[in-house]
Amino acid sequence: MYRNASDIWPPRFERVPAVEPWVDSTIDDSAHAYDAVKHHTWYQNLRPTLDALAAVSHDGDIVVDYSAGTGIFTEEFLRLYPDRQIGLVIVDASPKFLRLALEKFRADDRTAYRRLRYLKEERRLQQLEEVLPESLRNRGVDGLCSTNAVHLYDDLRGALASWANIVRSGGYVLIQSGNIDNPDAPDDSWFIDRTVERVQAVARELVKSDPIYAAFREGFDDTERTEAYDRLRHSYFLPIRPLDFYLDSLRDTGFAVETVEAQPVEAIVAEWSDFLCAYHEGVLGWAGGCSRAGECDPGEELIALRKRLLCESMAKLFDGKPSFHACWTHIRCSKT
Repeated sequence: MYRNASDIWPPRFERVPAVEPWVDSTIDDSAHAYDAVKHHTWYQNLRPTLDALAAVSHDGDIVVDYSAGTGIFTEEFLRLYPDRQIGLVIVDASPKFLRLALEKFRADDRTAYRRLRYLKEERRLQQLEEVLPESLRNRGVDGLCSTNAVHLYDDLRGALASWANIVRSGGYVLIQSGNIDNPDAPDDSWFIDRTVERVQAVARELVKSDPIYAAFREGFDDTERTEAYDRLRHSYFLPIRPLDFYLDSLRDTGFAVETVEAQPVEAIVAEWSDFLCAYHEGVLGWAGGCSRAGECDPGEELIALRKRLLCESMAKLFDGKPSFHACWTHIRCSKT
């Protein structure tokens, strides 16, 4: 029985790193903007993993919330299961997102925080074992959850190997993503980032036909320019990989795959468009140009027009319907 949440952690474990500058930084508006997605209908995709964690975990467990962002998954778990006494280590690469997570949960002794830094000379993110203290590495963690993120891991096997170094034998790993090419997905559903690829043709037709978007016609047929923006888009939204790639990678790094489920989720077109507008350079950067592709950044007026084009293109892609079905894949594993 854990009378105090602080009893969960190893002796002398620092929940909040004392020497990292992000801890006392000002909260960035972009973190609040990202955090707002928790109110979107499609974020119901978290519920199966939340319930799965409640089912497999026990009081006293320590669980890593990996690629946690602003801590939306942790927030929902604590809301739905307020009496559960498990330790949740919120791990992310963004100091801005971690700062907001800390603001939300600082007073809750069940939460801890670690940042994965990007090592420029080695061209990689730190591994999980590099940011957890020795006391926790020696103990091991009982579980790990990764929600709405695994499809972004360029070095998937490297990430999974680092999980295997920290998760205890028999421990649980819960993964989900809306961007895994699952052959069991319902026929009428989308892998959600595939909308980003499909919207390109719709947007180009609108630019060609609608005088409102005439400002975006410069360089329209330049093949090299188009390829540059394709590369930029793929740096934001990685090409969707097949389910077997994930399952094989998990098995090869020391995990036994126990269950795989494809579940439909309703996504409101306007909400998804609003989310993509935060990444408008990556989605439709060719409409007006951007410095990340070697061109000048547009002014506020053209950026507003680009976002309008994105939203109109999304509405047209779905024939004016208010929502569409997306498919999320949920994978439960155990450490062998």
